Amino acid sequence: MAVTFFGEGAASEGDFHSALNFAATLRCQTMFFCRNNMYAISTPIDDQYAGDGIAVRGVAYGMPTIRVDGNDVFAIYNGVKKAREIIIKEKRPALVEAISYRVGDHSTSDFSQRYRDEKEMLKWKELLAKFKSPIHRLENYMLKKKIITEKDQ
Repeated sequence: MAVTFFGEGAASEGDFHSALNFAATLRCQTMFFCRNNMYAISTPIDDQYAGDGIAVRGVAYGMPTIRVDGNDVFAIYNGVKKAREIIIKEKRPALVEAISYRVGDHSTSDFSQRYRDEKEMLKWKELLAKFKSPIHRLENYMLKKKIITEKDQ
């Protein structure tokens, strides 16, 4: 089994479509893992594509597709586990789309405040405050399950 990781921006390239089509028709045991963080470098998803993300593209190519909360380590684990089971058992490819949000710059040469306004940043800041960061969520889980203690932090 092979795994390929890419962002939603790569799904706007022709190679993406060729890869999914070949994998689906040749029944390649491949997991396509898309981290959809709402931006392809500085291009928001609304300028990249119309539609409901990348998952529908897997369905269009006839492959099992799973969409997960990219901020939830257990959702990612379970989604990847299920995709792997399908790939091994059915000898065919699968697509996993992890929906997340990139709160920072894409790279050291990027300045995301140029293309993100304060209203958008405030919305996501409020959501993260409400639902907590993935690290904080995992830490709370581990504390509740007594996997770690306050002293371990």
